[in-house]
Amino acid sequence: MSYLREIMIRLRERSGASESGHEPLAVLYSPLSERVLEEHLQTYRERLQACSDAMLPYEWAWLEDHLATLQLSSGQGAMQKVLGGPQRVADLLRETRCFQAEVRGELSRRGLEHGNRTAPLAAQEHAWELSNPAIRLEWGIELADPLPG
Repeated sequence: MSYLREIMIRLRERSGASESGHEPLAVLYSPLSERVLEEHLQTYRERLQACSDAMLPYEWAWLEDHLATLQLSSGQGAMQKVLGGPQRVADLLRETRCFQAEVRGELSRRGLEHGNRTAPLAAQEHAWELSNPAIRLEWGIELADPLPG
């Protein structure tokens, strides 16, 4: 049960709910359009291109963790509600899979592999947001590596 509680907390944090556990104010969610998805992908591509080689495996692992959390939530009504409903969860899954394809492509362009690292992840931080020096060190991300974005 603690595993599900941890996932719910992560989902709540990622969705912008307050730390008090209260839901954010209800916002009407409109499905992710192709135009908006492409805008998100363009921004994501730019961030990936600015990442150091060491940041890309972290980003891959972060996306895998995020995708697993979303897949679990897609079958749970309470978890879907935390994220904004079934349509939003479906859109987040779609977007995350697109992001994975972008990371895969960037790794390939650089002749790198994502590997199977088991170093810790910061639940709310993409590679370019990663601020924890200990986690950066475990992933081989130099403290001097720029954080794009």
